[in-house]
Amino acid sequence: MRGFSTFTFDVVEKMFGIQEVNHLALLAEWLNTSPNINVHQRYELERLKKQLIKKANIWNEDEFKMFFIGPLIEAAEIGNDIFQAFTQRPFSITLGEEEIGGRVDFLIAKGRRVPELPFFCIHEYKQEADNSGDPLGQLLIAMVAAQSLNENQNPILGSYVIGRFWFFVVLENKSYSKSVAYDASKEDIFQIFGILQKSNEIIERYV
Repeated sequence: MRGFSTFTFDVVEKMFGIQEVNHLALLAEWLNTSPNINVHQRYELERLKKQLIKKANIWNEDEFKMFFIGPLIEAAEIGNDIFQAFTQRPFSITLGEEEIGGRVDFLIAKGRRVPELPFFCIHEYKQEADNSGDPLGQLLIAMVAAQSLNENQNPILGSYVIGRFWFFVVLENKSYSKSVAYDASKEDIFQIFGILQKSNEIIERYV
């Protein structure tokens, strides 16, 4: 089986016939949000931001997931009784005679015990100094796999994270578009939080 980690964005484009576009209305809507932050959430975001400033170049991948990304996603309260968060869940697709698969770092999907219909993938947390692989390509192949598993035309939301920088991606039919970088060590952390919050609203349309 060929793993997600072997893919680059240009390989995914060629194999699956997807292409990058400058504008997708859904991505623009997703990014254009005003964060709804209460006092406790603001305190937590400020705490996380300070931790990131101190340790962005120290944390390894697992520490980054545990001490920053996990608490940030938890604070955004993504999920409800119908869809929820899963981590390190495997899925695969078959292309011709080749099976392609891997584990997705973070997934929002319909289902209680196992993910059934994926809506949102966060894949590939990398340290800023880590130049290995292609985080966009590895996210895209996970999103393409999620789209294939869903067997519908609903868009897939995604994000990849390189150190303090977050990028948001939407795959709709055969087109994808990605955001500029958001720096979580600066005031962008509040916008990142708002974008994660808005994921609930968008996902609810397709449940």
